[in-house]
Amino acid sequence: MNILVLDPAASCGYCLLKVEDKVANIYEYGFIDIGESEFVGDRCIYLMDKIEQMLVSHSITHVAVEDYFFSSRFATGSDVNVAFRTAIYIKCRQHKIDYQILSVSGWKKFIAGRSTPSKAQKLKWGKAPAKKLMIQEALYQKYKIRFPNHSISEKTQKPIKFRTDIVDAVAQAIYYCRLYLDIQEVKSSMSIPEDVDIKTLFNYGDYDAN
Repeated sequence: MNILVLDPAASCGYCLLKVEDKVANIYEYGFIDIGESEFVGDRCIYLMDKIEQMLVSHSITHVAVEDYFFSSRFATGSDVNVAFRTAIYIKCRQHKIDYQILSVSGWKKFIAGRSTPSKAQKLKWGKAPAKKLMIQEALYQKYKIRFPNHSISEKTQKPIKFRTDIVDAVAQAIYYCRLYLDIQEVKSSMSIPEDVDIKTLFNYGDYDAN
């Protein structure tokens, strides 16, 4: 059983897992940088091509995609986010692969025990970073999963600021395996490269994860 979990956005996080003997192994994660275009259709085509490559090259049998939370406070970009998800759904069905849509609050509560950061977490990391860091911290505390302090640019192959969409995709993968597939043991075989000193890199490791 080969699984692909996606966290759709302009920077689309993904997580790949292989299941053998009721154990799910995370063997790859990363992000798809969809880029910009005056046409949403162009961006969807690019995403669909990338998903096509993954479905075929990794012989994917199961796909899970995070649902989109509509907020009256933050409506900008909603149509684009829906378009990205629709593009993924279409590509899955072209390959006759069923996809599971994951509740936003559901996976967050499962992994971190809550869907929003606590006051203490917001004070510790800042209001915006806390939304991601509470998940990253929970993944280390519960599953001993660590992440590098940087990502690698698809275009330049050089270190860039770490894309936290990856963290969410990994968390969603664990949630999907345990609750939907009844696969309780989820591990990661990903090696962590040495930290990179990037002056513009936001410090996402401001807690003890050693």
